[in-house]
Amino acid sequence: MPNARFRVGDVATEPFGIVPDLLYSRHGVMFFADPLAAFAAIRRQAAPGARLVFSCFRAARDNAFAHEVPAAVFGTPPDDPGITPGPFAFADRDRVGAILVAAGWRDAVAEPVDFDYIAGEGADPVADAVDFLSRIGPCARGLANAADGERMRLVARLTAALARYRSDNRVILPAAAWLWRARAGERS
Repeated sequence: MPNARFRVGDVATEPFGIVPDLLYSRHGVMFFADPLAAFAAIRRQAAPGARLVFSCFRAARDNAFAHEVPAAVFGTPPDDPGITPGPFAFADRDRVGAILVAAGWRDAVAEPVDFDYIAGEGADPVADAVDFLSRIGPCARGLANAADGERMRLVARLTAALARYRSDNRVILPAAAWLWRARAGERS
């Protein structure tokens, strides 16, 4: 693809080497250590009027993998993760909108999107989902901190919780995200 380039680096400190007119992130921006600095750096390097599009999770309570499933496994939903870099750091639409404006973006709009989060699939989708959620998210943290005997009991509870979401050869969890769109403002 002659018009697409992919680079890995810290957007807040490394130059792009190009002047992009479209910037896109799928569930990555929530991990910025300093979102204002990162979005301002992106804005400084973007073409005037460049489009910014990104998705991020809405509140943990709106995402079964982060709320309902851990509650079924551990007996209570996990604590609200708060505003730290992580999957739910951009759940608050007003906060994210203010960050974008302060960083030089205009016409920022967030559209709520509900979607199917496929946690497992294949011949044994429940086992696939258990493996997946044992490695990421709130269940993974709780399982990692459990003693061996307790961990086996919790994995059995995770298996039962995920079995309720099985649909044919998939485990499908309800999930909720924001789809953000904005344009680069004039450079100052």
